[in-house]
Amino acid sequence: MTPSHQRIRILTALATAMLLTGCLGPTHPTPQATAAPLPPADAATAAPDLLANAGLALPDDATDIEVDLISFEDFTEVSITRFTAPREDAITMCLDATGIHPAEEKEEYVRGYTKLMLGDFELEPGMYGTRIGLDTATARVFITADDPARVTVLHYRIPSR
Repeated sequence: MTPSHQRIRILTALATAMLLTGCLGPTHPTPQATAAPLPPADAATAAPDLLANAGLALPDDATDIEVDLISFEDFTEVSITRFTAPREDAITMCLDATGIHPAEEKEEYVRGYTKLMLGDFELEPGMYGTRIGLDTATARVFITADDPARVTVLHYRIPSR
C-alpha cells in the first residue's frame, strides 16, 4: 500500500468516526418550549375550560391555581395547569376522565415532546400520573404524593401532519 493510499484510508476512517460522534454534519437544535404565565385571576378563570378541553374537571376545592400557555413547534393549544387539591380529589378527577386509577409515574414515561413541553418539571418519588388520549389532543396528569397534592396537567393538541 502506498503512503497516499494509507493517508486516504486514515482520513476516511477519521471522517467516519467524526460523523458517528456528531462532530461533523448538520445539527438539529433541540426545540425549546416558551411559557407565558397567566396572571392569577386569569389563571383561576381559564383553568376550568383548559381542563375541560382535556376531558378533566377542576376539583371544587382546588387552590393555588397557575396556568402557563406554552408555545412549542407545531403543537397548538398547549398549556400547563397547576393547582393544589386533596390527593383523593385529584385521583378522582383522573378516574372520572379515564376510568383508570392513576399509576406511579416513571422517568421513562416522561420523555420526548412531553419532557420538552414540561420544561424544568421533575418527577418526585411517589408521584402518580395518567395519560388521557382524546381524538385530537393529549393530556398528562401528574399528582404529587403529598396531601393536599400539587397537580400538574399538560394539555396539547397534536399537530396534523
